[in-house]
Amino acid sequence: MVLTRIKRKRGGQQGNQNARKHGFYSSKLNPDEICRFWNIVNQESVDPEMAVLRIKLLALISLAPHNHRTLKEASRLIVKWSVNKYCLDWTDRAHLKAAVISVLEMYSGISLSSSEPSGK
Repeated sequence: MVLTRIKRKRGGQQGNQNARKHGFYSSKLNPDEICRFWNIVNQESVDPEMAVLRIKLLALISLAPHNHRTLKEASRLIVKWSVNKYCLDWTDRAHLKAAVISVLEMYSGISLSSSEPSGK
């Protein structure tokens, strides 16, 4: 009997749950998060993209608060989205980045700015 190997594609395989560790990279919201999403969008008039990012960020802080890499990625996404949406210049971008990092450090209890590469 000859066994043949199925060739796997690069990256995550169909159905793996690796992204569910803290849920930040998952493309789906669970039912509780969907409820929170609609409350944020309807009651606070927040842009839907920012509402999803906010929900994912809260989940990340509560489930994996010491995940430096993902918290930095979240701060980068917030700044990038805001710079594009509001056409911010470099000075405003720098101030916004500092403010976002400060808030994330306050909520997560870890320092993100100390390991920030110089030049960015």
